[in-house]
Parts: sequence; C-alpha cells; structure tokens
Amino acid sequence: MATSQLTGQRNGADRQVAACPTRSTGTATVVVRGQQVTVDCPAWCTHPHTEAYRSLEDVSHHSDAISLTAPSHQGVEQVLTARISSWPFAGDPATENPFVGFDAVGDEVAQLAPEAALAVADQVEAHVAALRALVAIISGGAR
Repeated sequence: MATSQLTGQRNGADRQVAACPTRSTGTATVVVRGQQVTVDCPAWCTHPHTEAYRSLEDVSHHSDAISLTAPSHQGVEQVLTARISSWPFAGDPATENPFVGFDAVGDEVAQLAPEAALAVADQVEAHVAALRALVAIISGGAR
C-alpha cells in the first residue's frame, strides 16, 4: 500500500464526502498553521479533519471504531474497541502505514449467568468477523 503523500494546495471544488466536509474523493483539505494543505486520505478514513493542526506531523487518519460490548453493573459497557489508524507524516515507520489500534477496558464489568455468557460469546464471534474485515481492508485482501 502506498503511503500518503503531500499533494499541495487545492483550489477546485470536488465532490464532497458526507462524513467529512473537507474531503474530496481520495484527499482531505487540512489546515496547518493557518494554511490549507491537501493530503491523500484513505478510503477507510472517516475522521473529519476539521481541527487546525500545529504541524503536518499531527495529521492522522482514523476509521470508525468497532466495539465489543458486555453487560455491566450499569447497563452495557464497551470492553474492546478497534479502529484503523495511521499517522503518515509523523516520521515513525510503525504508524506511517495503516494499523489496527485497540482500546481495552481492564475492569471486570459483570458476572454472567450461562445464558448471558453465551450471548456475549455470540457478540465476540461477531466482533471477530468485524475485526477480520478491518484487517482485510489494510492488508488488501480477505482473510
């Protein structure tokens, strides 16, 4: 997969993507130190890029998160979320290309009876399928 490249300022009006008012097909217009700059934006990126950046190294791309939920003492809690991310200009080879980032909760959220535990197992299986789909997006093929 090619890494994102700086493509310069863009003055034309292209078709806008609904999730990101500053993005045209394949690009995003970002504001870096008050200057509009157009960067390549991956198809999976749903990040709006509406904030003002202090430097180009701060520009990042993020997909929507998928979440595994479990019953908790206070209803339902997200116990594991994952999303595709990249920081193409940060100068770090580990984050330059797309990766799947995880955010996990380290607390016990509930004690589950067998029926509830089976329901959570079904949700875990669905989460695994969604996680595999994220990996397929960044690896270029289905797994």
